[in-house]
Amino acid sequence: MPEETTPQVPEPATEPTVPPQETPPAQAPEAVPSELTVEVSPPVEVQTDQPPTQTGQIPPNDPLPPESEPIEPAPEPPSAAAPAQTGILHSARDLLNKARISIQDRKRKKRDKIMEALTKKTKITNDEVEKLLHVSDSTAERYLSVLVKEGKIKQDRRTGAGVSYSRAP
Repeated sequence: MPEETTPQVPEPATEPTVPPQETPPAQAPEAVPSELTVEVSPPVEVQTDQPPTQTGQIPPNDPLPPESEPIEPAPEPPSAAAPAQTGILHSARDLLNKARISIQDRKRKKRDKIMEALTKKTKITNDEVEKLLHVSDSTAERYLSVLVKEGKIKQDRRTGAGVSYSRAP
């Protein structure tokens, strides 16, 4: 009579247990299980014909590379270079002053045109100044307000479409 053999069932692998971690006294744990289990799989080795490549991660046991020393500032330029720099600054200032004077001169000429138009007419409006000088509405307003502040012209009405300007007495 043949013997009956029972198939052998492998026993389930026991999982390693990790002891519970202690929490600092300042923090109260919400609901921490008394025992945590972690399943760890064995590392898989892959055989290749190529040498291993390095990754950007530093292993935890290797020391960090030393920090590089700070770069020292460049030595000061010789004293002969100082006059050249001040010469450049002076020429830049001169150029800016010339540009500012040129702009002020153009504005003065445009205000003079407005005054000439007021000699031919008794009154002038903002729209007429726009067409005369080929400028925007706000620029024409600025020219007229400067002339009012200088006391050369007076504004007839305060606001609205009927605002006109005439020579000051």
